[in-house]
Amino acid sequence: MKITGIITEYNPFHNGHIYHIQKAKEQTDPDILLAVMSGNYNQRGDVSVIDKFQKTQAALEHGVDLVVELPYIQTVQNAYVFGSSAVNLLKSLHVDHLVFGSETNNLEELRKYSELEVDVTRLKMLMHDGNSYPKSYGLLSGSLYPNDMLAVCYLKALRGSGIQPVSIQRTNDYHSNDLELVSSASAIRNALQAGKDVSQATPLRISDPVFNADLYPYLRRLLFTSSREDLQDIFMVSEGIENMLIKNAIDCEDYEHFISSCISRRYTRSRIQRILLHIACQIKKKDVEALSKQDYLRVLGFNRSGQRLLRELKDETEIITQFKNLPDAYKQMEWKTSLLYASLTKDPQAYLKKELQGPIIL
Repeated sequence: MKITGIITEYNPFHNGHIYHIQKAKEQTDPDILLAVMSGNYNQRGDVSVIDKFQKTQAALEHGVDLVVELPYIQTVQNAYVFGSSAVNLLKSLHVDHLVFGSETNNLEELRKYSELEVDVTRLKMLMHDGNSYPKSYGLLSGSLYPNDMLAVCYLKALRGSGIQPVSIQRTNDYHSNDLELVSSASAIRNALQAGKDVSQATPLRISDPVFNADLYPYLRRLLFTSSREDLQDIFMVSEGIENMLIKNAIDCEDYEHFISSCISRRYTRSRIQRILLHIACQIKKKDVEALSKQDYLRVLGFNRSGQRLLRELKDETEIITQFKNLPDAYKQMEWKTSLLYASLTKDPQAYLKKELQGPIIL
């Protein structure tokens, strides 16, 4: 059985993702195409505009055979943790190819970056702090776009696995806010927030979008009422950042003003947003330390072809289709993050019902 994997976020699912699925099939001709997908929150610390079950439904309807969830704690981290965690899931699924989008679409160049004996995400962080590095590393910091950065992390994690990487050209400008037939996810999110019609850019009818800004009233109250000691217990809170967050929460009435005030050479927008999600979900350092190595697959949806693969895997890995069967420490963490997401929707009970029921089957 020939298996191709993709790593996705779908925030939201759009025409560019349909192109990705089509090209993955064209270039690898798989028997099964599976997706490792982040859930209700994304790697850069964004709240997902649509929930993970809407994303799963869209993926299955447009050519994916099996959707497996990347847990919250592996999603809301830096690119290296996100990428290596997703690749580890692909390894357990016996994938032959990993197909990813890239701005440069130069696999050999990306492979060279992946062979540097340095954590690229840490390198960029140090450079933001103003540290001096050799010119080649300086060029690296300036040349890697977001999907190229993820590609480098995937390639690092793929070394020695036997999984073949396949790069496809990204079809739109990541930073563009133009709403077109193939638009960036950020352009679609901005259009949704402005109440604009996005039907030309996505096949989905998005009736109840959720935005980062929806989180701010609750987050602000938490920052007002939590002690500094309590905030210091939260995962990723360090270097006294809690003091800056409290000060800016007092000064800033809206989310974007707050985020802009927090961003600096030391703290990127993504890092700030990830920390804020951990605070909002009350993910403590001790909670993360209590997690065992992930040795299960949580299935969000599948079709007949995906079901065939699951049957072949059932004797070698734990396949979870019901929320109640998650390992306890993971289940507690996922439930907290699900409750927070549900609270941002128009019908929290309807969302929680979806969380507790079985996978989507086409």
